[in-house]
Amino acid sequence: MLVGQKVLLTGVTGRIGEAIAERFARSCELWGLARYSTEGSIEKTRELGVVPVIGDYASGELSQVPNDFDYVLHVAADVAPPSAEAGMRANSDGAARLMQHCRSAKAFLHMSTTGVYKQNPDPNFVYSESADLGGQSGGQYSPTKLAGEGAVRAAAIILELPTVICRQNVQYGGAHVPGGLFDHYLDAFVESGEVPVPTDLEHVCGALHVDDICDFVEPSLKAAAVPATIVNWGGDEAVRWRDVFEYVGTLVGTAPRFVPTPGFELHHPSCMPDPAHRMNLVGRARVDWRLGIRRSLEVRHPGIVLTDGA
Repeated sequence: MLVGQKVLLTGVTGRIGEAIAERFARSCELWGLARYSTEGSIEKTRELGVVPVIGDYASGELSQVPNDFDYVLHVAADVAPPSAEAGMRANSDGAARLMQHCRSAKAFLHMSTTGVYKQNPDPNFVYSESADLGGQSGGQYSPTKLAGEGAVRAAAIILELPTVICRQNVQYGGAHVPGGLFDHYLDAFVESGEVPVPTDLEHVCGALHVDDICDFVEPSLKAAAVPATIVNWGGDEAVRWRDVFEYVGTLVGTAPRFVPTPGFELHHPSCMPDPAHRMNLVGRARVDWRLGIRRSLEVRHPGIVLTDGA
């Protein structure tokens, strides 16, 4: 679908954007929008085969950004806004500004988060796209991402721009530093053998490997519509935090030492997104979480000899 097309990607310097760039840069004219404030980031983007363009969608500084893109992949976000106002500018206002600038596009993909769902006290609750909203996790991140969904929905209607809102769950995989949620704690486990666990609940998620995220991009764009299509991006099965590291222990030959940690809070709330709608739109995920975890260990810790696992 993206072959030969002119595509704008935000967040190209992040782990998800980088993976998307590696997947599609050779088959389309891919532009990467970022501030490029980190030394060497613009050179790295060029090495990926991406055309770097300096700008800031949050403040509306888009004068250097073309407006004739066929598709827009808005992956970037402020994941730790220092204030509500900063979060609203980046995660809500900025998305609408970008849509207005690229209003002639065939489709707009907006990356959101399953953190927008109102937490259900049952850890085994499965969140469909119609579940109650009102996420409170992650400081100002979840509330401003929810506001961003509202801005994107309204802009899609006003601009008549086909849009898909993808609510992503826990992402992992690849060598990017610092890595996704599992990658971060895998690194810590390899170093110490310890795994922090919350004392009051069981953490459940629909872990999604970065390879599957890339697989979902094109079919999700095909599902873009007015009003905006909403779809969960998560894995096909529920994954429990302790199960992940029990499995890692079988791979590395070291039983994990689970450390109950009062107040321990992962960077992503416990949430298993219902995969049914996503399966209907884009198909099944290809990377089973066990295979994905093994890949992460092989990529991030190549010196470790892994067993066949259980």
